[in-house]
Amino acid sequence: MQQLAIIQYGTAKEAFQLQQGTELKPQEFQVLVKVAGFGLNYADVMARNGLYKDAPKIPFVPGYEIEGQVIDRGSQVPEEIMGKRVVAFTRFGGYADLALADYRALSQIPEEMPGGEACALATQYGTAYYMTNYLGRLHKGEIALIHACAGGVGTALTQLCHLQGVRVVGLCSTSQKVDYLKKMGVEFPINYREVNYSAAIEKEFGKRKMNLIFNTVAGKSFKKDLKLLAHGGHLFCFGGAARSGQKSHLLNDLAFLMKTGFVSPLFMMMKAQGIIGVNMLRIADHRIDIIGHCLHALVSLWEKKKIRPQVGATFPATEIAAAHQLLESGESTGKVYVYW
Repeated sequence: MQQLAIIQYGTAKEAFQLQQGTELKPQEFQVLVKVAGFGLNYADVMARNGLYKDAPKIPFVPGYEIEGQVIDRGSQVPEEIMGKRVVAFTRFGGYADLALADYRALSQIPEEMPGGEACALATQYGTAYYMTNYLGRLHKGEIALIHACAGGVGTALTQLCHLQGVRVVGLCSTSQKVDYLKKMGVEFPINYREVNYSAAIEKEFGKRKMNLIFNTVAGKSFKKDLKLLAHGGHLFCFGGAARSGQKSHLLNDLAFLMKTGFVSPLFMMMKAQGIIGVNMLRIADHRIDIIGHCLHALVSLWEKKKIRPQVGATFPATEIAAAHQLLESGESTGKVYVYW
């Protein structure tokens, strides 16, 4: 089997090595998948730079999602899954042409579903669905502020919000991405590099009008978002992109924590607000059934043409460095997909 391993921290060109892996044997709840392709996530970039605390020690094979055909199964896996085309959550190990996955965290997919769209469902749409549909309900007429709105999770959040009549304010970093957000139907797209997004939002909507905020950045943006959050609103924190670009060091970690700030639950209670931290790896570790629930629901929405993942770029596995460079640059939109 072939696998793309991170052998050292650093740039995409120096970090990866294409190597032969050892034989994989599925455990009782696992399946072995012949991988057609896998998706990239920003957590992969953080892991490559040594900034993702949950990542294994180097050398390791990254990758959270795969799509391909089931070719072997463990003792507790139903026989009917054999030979089926699936999309699966892998919790590392996905950058390989053979990979193991827990059968409870996969879904069968139709042959006509493009590989890039399938991979988008596993982690990015799965994260979005967990926040918008599993943890609670969205309500028609609410306003949602979405950071990195042109990215994979941002695209998913936008579509899922629109399905339930939620208005979307989308943050992005380029004029091209503003155009992308307009095509997606984002009501108020903002290039945060050109304007102060909090001032622009308050001018357009008034103070404390954001019912939902989806923050994948943390750092200084978290404090700004709290001032925009409506009474009774919810702020979801599911990333730390503001930490990217710095070396792994205790002082940098502390500085990042200080910039993000600390919140008392008493102050949140007085405003009837909620802050929810989302880490899908922890969900996979402790409630694997939730991953499967979200994936099955998303495949059903795809089949009903209610969602349509956007694949912004596709690369062969031999060009993994270029794929990573694009994702890290902030220039990509939608899903970045890599195929064997």
